[in-house]
Amino acid sequence: MVIERRADPLSSGYSGLGLPSTSTMGLPRFVNNGIEICHSFPLTNQAGLQVVLAALDCLRPYLPASLPLCRRLQFGRFFEDSSFIISNLGRDSTPGCSLPLCSADGQDAREKMWVMAFVDRRCRPETEAWVFGVWEAEGGSLVAGSERQREAERLMRGVVDAMKSLPLLPSIHGPSDVPDGEQRDVVGYSANDYRAHAGNPEIMLWGAVHERTVPILLGLGVVALQFKAGMMPNHTFVFDVAEMPTPPPLPKGLIWGVLQPQHLALVRSRTQIPRQERTMADLPNLAIFPSKLATAAPIAWAFVGLDGSLTTLHVEPEWRGRGLAKAMTTKLFRECMDGFWEEGVRTKWAHGYVVVGNEASARMCRSLGGNAAWECYWLRVDLGKGYNMASGANRDASDECFKEIRAV
Repeated sequence: MVIERRADPLSSGYSGLGLPSTSTMGLPRFVNNGIEICHSFPLTNQAGLQVVLAALDCLRPYLPASLPLCRRLQFGRFFEDSSFIISNLGRDSTPGCSLPLCSADGQDAREKMWVMAFVDRRCRPETEAWVFGVWEAEGGSLVAGSERQREAERLMRGVVDAMKSLPLLPSIHGPSDVPDGEQRDVVGYSANDYRAHAGNPEIMLWGAVHERTVPILLGLGVVALQFKAGMMPNHTFVFDVAEMPTPPPLPKGLIWGVLQPQHLALVRSRTQIPRQERTMADLPNLAIFPSKLATAAPIAWAFVGLDGSLTTLHVEPEWRGRGLAKAMTTKLFRECMDGFWEEGVRTKWAHGYVVVGNEASARMCRSLGGNAAWECYWLRVDLGKGYNMASGANRDASDECFKEIRAV
């Protein structure tokens, strides 16, 4: 069963599904040396709504650093048998309580170390997991060998342990849905490079992994370094939508519209990243057409991704240099993301990813007021790997490895 929320993201005031009565769910627990680390919260039916709303309460105080996971949970599109939230946040003492318990409003909110992840293993070869650790909202990196770094390592190991115990079900995308080919994109990778991990069920694709969390995963030894497509750093540009400039009108003859199912094959042909039509059909989108004719092909398009990010922004080569990308980005954020804005959250945050080195896209984001707030990665995490022992030597090695990755 799928809890579908197309273009109607969850918000703190949403009550369309109603709140369930509490019931014991028999959730698995994951331990390390006898100490419980993480819980797994299944997003099942109406009970899943309560879990998601509680998770959003935990994430909201850490915006914009928590944007990718926060927006992914707001978007919805959960599969009852495979969508989970994983966290070390405890449940309260109420019998049958199945909610993550957040202390974000407590006096020690910034002292408590916690982590949260969303995972769905049925989405292969697309992104299967998003994760946020509170250390990602702190200034600077974790101090090597510090107590906070050791605790972050322990928590991330708990997340990986929890993921190892989740059910592995068939992907919602059939083999015919996965494009292949050796044509390379602007950063040098082909469709085959991006989907190379898909044949190994032990390997997961984690999306938008924060630069402060990557060294922790490297230190644990669970990153599949043979997949170079995941080693490319991306700027995370953060926008305050209310402060974005008003774009000029479209050039004469061009009109706004939305993509239809018959256009998705064209969209997929313009990117080497394995976008799936089933997913794209669920995403809010915006397009520009050269005429009102029903047979007209779009000349530019963009989507709101599952994590609320600007996704698959494209302008056909012959139409570039006319400000279409700026106009599309501003209009998409202002008109296609209303369901993400929440009462009581003053800033309307939006974000997008730009591969480091893609200066044209970076300039466009900056011209719209975007701030390159941090770097992130799409990592392949191998659940079949054993852990490195947490030691200073391994931390030093992971730091050196991370430096090499960032230098690629």
